[in-house]
Parts: sequence; structure tokens; C-alpha cells
Amino acid sequence: MTELSLDPLALIRATPEALNVPGGMLTKQGPQKYVGAVPAISGTLFFNDAHLPEVRKAICDCFDAYLIAATPQLTWLLREDPPDGLDRMAFEKAKPLKTMLAKMDEDDIVSFCYTSGKAVHDAGPWEFQVVGIPAWRAKMGGWGLCGLRFSVPLLFVEEYPDAFRELFVTCANHLRAEHGYAGHALVLSALRFDENQAFEAYLTSKMRGFDAGGLVSGAVNAHLGIKTVSWLTAINRGYLEKVGGKSTLRSELPMDWFGLYDFDTGIIIQAGPQPEAAPIDAPLPARMVLPDMVLQSIRTPEVRLHYASAESEPRLIGKSAELWLTRFDVPEEQLLAFKAQLLTEPKLRAKPSNTFIN
Repeated sequence: MTELSLDPLALIRATPEALNVPGGMLTKQGPQKYVGAVPAISGTLFFNDAHLPEVRKAICDCFDAYLIAATPQLTWLLREDPPDGLDRMAFEKAKPLKTMLAKMDEDDIVSFCYTSGKAVHDAGPWEFQVVGIPAWRAKMGGWGLCGLRFSVPLLFVEEYPDAFRELFVTCANHLRAEHGYAGHALVLSALRFDENQAFEAYLTSKMRGFDAGGLVSGAVNAHLGIKTVSWLTAINRGYLEKVGGKSTLRSELPMDWFGLYDFDTGIIIQAGPQPEAAPIDAPLPARMVLPDMVLQSIRTPEVRLHYASAESEPRLIGKSAELWLTRFDVPEEQLLAFKAQLLTEPKLRAKPSNTFIN
């Protein structure tokens, strides 16, 4: 008799498509015959001035670093209102990102989304997206920040967590990031984003470690504060000083469980050796609670995650969005208990794991 493997990683290696979520799950029309969402590990960074030549060069540098470090299997390029060319095309037919950005005016919207689905409307675990507000809005102020997000399959970070972290640090350096985070996320179909928000709302109600909301909606309020803490959390120097500086972080976040990595305009906190999904049927992880409480004062007071549904489908709006924002908050009197719980949680690796980045 052949024994079935109980190793989830072995199952993912054998059948990675088993993670694909059919489009339209939990909607009125029901499951559709396309890939609506795929679990992945994503890094999100918010930054300023995507209309400036030097920042556009930094965006290209991030994309080049992503291609080298992650060797993604990209298939499509999608753009919003491109000043030249098509708004969707096969990846192999697209011009280099550097060339396309060089032809754009400062008042053109920066909007590029590289995906890895088989069909153009399919989601895939490899994705690189960047959005930037035009010059006239940036000069006016109050329109939020620009955003960049890259995603890789779960197995990539399982096997090469240091490579992902170094890629995140590299991009934060290039962009002179204001803040950002990296961890578990769903990559939704870029062309059918709205009809797959219902499943994301459901999953985040079961897994507290998953990100929620798109890059565009996240950038809208990004100038008001950080959105969340995660496996990796980036904050600029201004935010660092507001929470008491690096000494406070070192005091509240013990180095056996938390790593601190400097980048050009701030610091990145690593919580544990791997991303944490934080299922609701398990205790709140101390390595999420402790940084959340330290950084609570610099968190945005409001967040935009999902759009309302006319069909009363699950969405993270209103009170449910507020609950997601505060999902790792605990009463101050419980902090000592979580510091004790931390002793039972996985420590950072003593030695670096395999890495793709020198």
C-alpha cells in the first residue's frame, strides 16, 4: 500500500495549481472557469514622486532586481491609459520598462502590472505592479503615495527567505520608501479584481496574516501612516523617531526573534524566520502582536480595502475594514503574556539560508 504524503510543501511542489482559486468564488454568479486568486508572498512599498526621472529609474532598477532574484515566469503586461501602445499585451512582445517610462510625460499616470496567468484574466503567483500619481497631483498634495508590489510563489520564500528579504531591502533602497510590508497575500486577477474581493474578504477572516486590498486603494491613504505590520515591515526615519528610535525597537523586539535591517531612508523589521499566516483557530502570534503594538501610533487612522457589493457579498468595508486594521491589537495589560509567549515561537535562523542575491 502506498502512503500518502502529509507534507504540504511536497504536495505544492507536485501540484502547484492546486492552490489556484476559481474566479468569482462566494459571488452571486458562483465559481467561474478562470483563476481568480492565488496565494503568494508579496512585498509592498509606498514611495513618492513616480513622475520624476530619477524615481522612474529606481522603479526600473526594482524590476531588474526582481527579474534577477526571482526569475519570474511572467506572461502578460497590463497598463491603465497608456499614452502610447496597447493597454494589454503578451510579456514577450512588450518593450523594456525603461523604454516605456522614458517616453512618458510627467503628467502621465504610471501604471504597469506584469502578471503570470495562462490567460490574460488569470491570476498567477508571479506579479510585479507599480502605480504612480501624475506630477500635477503630486504637486497639489493629498492624493496619497505611489506604490510598488511584487509577488512570488509560496515555495520561493520557503526555500529562499533571505533572497526575498534582500530583494525587499533592495527595492526599499532604490525607491527611498516611506513605508511598506511583506508577507502572505492573495494575488487577485488584475482584470477581474472586483469579482474576487469576496474570497479575499473570506480568507482574511480566517487567516489574520494575509494582506487585504489592492495596491491602488492602499496608496490612497498611505501618506497618513503605515497600513499594517507583517513578516517584513518597513518604516522611514521619521516614523522610526516617532516610535522612539532603534533603541526602542531593540528593547521591545528581542533580536533572537526580530531582525533589523537598515535601508537608505529607514529601517525594516523582520518578524521570525518565515511569513506568518496567523490562522484564527490558533493563538495570536507574539511576533505579530509585539511589533503591532510598538508601531500602533504611526498606523493610518483609516484604510480603504474593498469596494461595496450590490449583491451583499463579503467585503472588507466599514467596520470589517477597521477590524482588519486592528487585528493584532491587544490590551496593554496582555503584553507581558505575549512577551512570554514569544519564547515558544520560532527564532531567526542562526545562519543565512540560500540566497539568490549577492
